[in-house]
Amino acid sequence: MASFAQRQLFWRKKFEAAGLVTAGLDARYLMLAASGLDAAQLISSGPDPIPSDVLSRFNEMCERRLTQEPVARILGEKEFYGHNFALNQDTLVPRPDTELIVDVALERFEADGHFLDLGTGSGAIAISILLEFPEATGVATDLSASALECARQNAKRHGVEDRLAFLQGSWFEPVAAQSFDLIISNPPYISQDERHDMNVEALGFDPHLALFAEEGGLAAYHAIIENAGTFLADEGWLVFEIGYKQAEAVSQILAANGFDEIAKLSDLSGLDRAILAQR
Repeated sequence: MASFAQRQLFWRKKFEAAGLVTAGLDARYLMLAASGLDAAQLISSGPDPIPSDVLSRFNEMCERRLTQEPVARILGEKEFYGHNFALNQDTLVPRPDTELIVDVALERFEADGHFLDLGTGSGAIAISILLEFPEATGVATDLSASALECARQNAKRHGVEDRLAFLQGSWFEPVAAQSFDLIISNPPYISQDERHDMNVEALGFDPHLALFAEEGGLAAYHAIIENAGTFLADEGWLVFEIGYKQAEAVSQILAANGFDEIAKLSDLSGLDRAILAQR
């Protein structure tokens, strides 16, 4: 019978042959999940025979990875801002770049403030803010009932469910009249023309509702910005994630709707990734 180390090596080589650039990490993460071992236990168990039930789970996971299904989808969760968040078929896999808008929001948000997260998905952004500021409260909306259920479960997992209300609907549609100190969103912003530029992992496994937008990828920004004034408190902030080519276009939409304090921020790759604005 093959050992833990031998089987992990076998799949690492298969992943490398398939062109997966994170082959070693992928094999390791999947083995950790399949075995239930922690990192230290896996190292010490390397020479040991792999039990048949663990082998079966590991092989199944690895076969899925060969189809380019992301590891986070296979595991059903992803780390974001230092915390693990459950995923389902109607939520995006949170990306490290999106942590930038959480950073931006925390810098301009009072510790006991009230915020609105539009298109919350897994709830990763909203819950991360609440975990940093234990006196803050929020409202999270999403068009997808399934995504909202995932966000609710994540809120319970992290103990913030009593401070985060969930509403189903498109952008501001389900939100009662009230003022927010912060409105934050990572909306769909990819134009249909950019489909051919996308990798298989995103195009094949992420929900298209959360990826693509009409009007050259700007439809969600128009919908949110044109209605934000009704819900934004005096001196409140609007914070978006944007596509790396959209800073100028989104800035123009903001300016046309009365926002005069507008700044763009770059991600670790030096690409425009966030915009913040204030009236």
